[in-house]
Amino acid sequence: MTAPLDANRLRDLTLELVAVESPTGDTAAVARLYAKRLEELGLDVELLDERFPRTPIVVGRLCGDRPGPTIVLNGHLDTVPIPHEAPRLEGETIFGRGSADMKGALACAAEAARLVAGRSFPGELVIVAIGLHEAPGGRGEDLTWLLGEGAFTADYAVVCELAGDSFVAAHMGQATVEIEISRPGMPTHELQTPKGTPHPLMATGKVIAAIEARTAELAQTEHPWVGAETYFLGELHGGDFYNRFPTTCRVVGTRRWAPGNTLAAVDEEFRALLAAIAEETGCAIELDLKLVRDSYRVDPEERLAVALREAYREVTGTEQALIGMKVVADGAMFHQAGIPTVYHGPVGTGAHADVETMKVPELVRATEVYLALLDRLWR
Repeated sequence: MTAPLDANRLRDLTLELVAVESPTGDTAAVARLYAKRLEELGLDVELLDERFPRTPIVVGRLCGDRPGPTIVLNGHLDTVPIPHEAPRLEGETIFGRGSADMKGALACAAEAARLVAGRSFPGELVIVAIGLHEAPGGRGEDLTWLLGEGAFTADYAVVCELAGDSFVAAHMGQATVEIEISRPGMPTHELQTPKGTPHPLMATGKVIAAIEARTAELAQTEHPWVGAETYFLGELHGGDFYNRFPTTCRVVGTRRWAPGNTLAAVDEEFRALLAAIAEETGCAIELDLKLVRDSYRVDPEERLAVALREAYREVTGTEQALIGMKVVADGAMFHQAGIPTVYHGPVGTGAHADVETMKVPELVRATEVYLALLDRLWR
């Protein structure tokens, strides 16, 4: 007889995981704890720590009794490095860094595995937990390695975040942007600087204006799922004293693009925009465009997508709205590795905010959806 879903186990494991601080790049302690809990549930667990010793990858496998598809439930154990009050429970609400993003989801994955263990099912359930998710400290280097050199493969994957009552059909790609505008020589007094010396701050003004103009152009084209592509600038650093002629200025931001566009094309466009300003101003302008995640799109009528939507309907009695999102996540990486992937997780509040929460009934709902989805994919 199949064991019943246990809301208390979901609550307790979430609180236990949240109690272990795990900022991006320092997740070994929580990874070992999660691996231990999966082993206790009967999974065959690997803790892959040779390549990433400070952020081991947890891979837990539960094999069925006959051939069938391999299905992944994936999440990340790292959290943003923003202080939070100590974890606590108030009624049915869990407070703590990582409760919503996304240790609660990994508790759901573990509970789903517990309920599947001992059942007759075809194929394999695999839980993959990583620790280099949150940019800029992590850019999915561990998952990139696992899906590449690590030769990990599967038939289907569910990234256990982003959406609960909605089905994410697409999201944007994103890169971080760092632009350095510079001139030769050292800083000099404004009155002792030769006439005609390139001025990095003035050149930076032209860079900002050009980016603003290009953003306005991009706003004229709306992708049907994710809207318009964007440039964004969030930091500006230049000069060191009010009457010294500066040598450098640095601008930091993001660039987001829609499915169908590529990082290579985005990079080429950006460099052409900056090259014109460098020629006009005489400043050297260097661009460092680093991928966070690529764009993602899935056909809502693909088998995995239909199975998820049916599972959600079975559990909740309602339909998922079809949406696109500007945020990026790890489904794009599985998708690029040739693994059909969807997003679904428990929905909390306050991810990256000062106060982060997750409700226990939402953990229960997500776990029930995972179980209903597994049943459909294993039929």
